[in-house]
Amino acid sequence: MYAKNGYGQSNFQRYRAVKIQTASPAQIMLMLYDGAIRFALIARKKIDEKDYAGKGTYIGKVQAIVSELMSSLDFSVAPELCQRLEQLYLYMMERLTQANLELDQEPIDEVVSLLKTLREGWSEALTSLPQDPTTNRTPNGGSRASIQRPGATPGAPQEEKT
Repeated sequence: MYAKNGYGQSNFQRYRAVKIQTASPAQIMLMLYDGAIRFALIARKKIDEKDYAGKGTYIGKVQAIVSELMSSLDFSVAPELCQRLEQLYLYMMERLTQANLELDQEPIDEVVSLLKTLREGWSEALTSLPQDPTTNRTPNGGSRASIQRPGATPGAPQEEKT
């Protein structure tokens, strides 16, 4: 459907990869929420179509994203908020498992509603703050400028892997 470039990827795939690589951590959070919502809605549709293997695949994708969201929580910055979010993410995982086992769309609808609420909160926070709060932060709390690829010489240009 899309033209292939010299790297075996479509131009769309390369565009999407660049978009992700250049996004701030907060923008990536929004992308994760968008992906989880999209995959949950596809899983819901797969239940309607009685495509149970497809349903399992897409519920698994939602669970992988929720797991990634859970692992990105930084308890050192906001422990109470992170604890509440972790509980909410665990609840979502439980509901997704229930939907998968019982072929029930209601738990998926509930998870989609929760994900949309969280996504909306992130979006509002990003538009109301003068600067992205996650800019120049790394998962361990250091400065983004201090990140080096393994084996790289500080200050030396880094090669792109193809």
